[in-house]
Amino acid sequence: MKVLGLVLATALFMLVTPATAAEYQGRNIDGKKLAAKAYYYATGGVYDVQVRFKGNRATIYFDGGSQTTIRLKQRAIADPKNIEGFGKLGQIPLGGIFSIGLDNDSNLIGNPQLPDSPLAGLWRISLDSKALQNFINK
Repeated sequence: MKVLGLVLATALFMLVTPATAAEYQGRNIDGKKLAAKAYYYATGGVYDVQVRFKGNRATIYFDGGSQTTIRLKQRAIADPKNIEGFGKLGQIPLGGIFSIGLDNDSNLIGNPQLPDSPLAGLWRISLDSKALQNFINK
């Protein structure tokens, strides 16, 4: 019970800790959905998406209404064609290193498979140049 209380207190602390905005060329890019392409290393798929930044996180919105949130490697974006972040589908990042969500351990359900690649949760986002320029020129 004490461990659960400690975990909940830590998660709450991380949720209320102020986050600074994601930025590109020193300008805040938080809050607006931007057109992009997202490459997911786990599947090798490239998806046409929209991305909304908030601090060190990016929420990726897919056609059909699904979404996932990833934690960015860095909030200051140097190359809008190569933004990397980490997050598995079905997971919601909390704070710096924790995440919660639906994920299964195949060993626990009697389906031993090869372990996940270290790149399994890695995403690479490439922002649409026109959408980004329109947003930062406003």
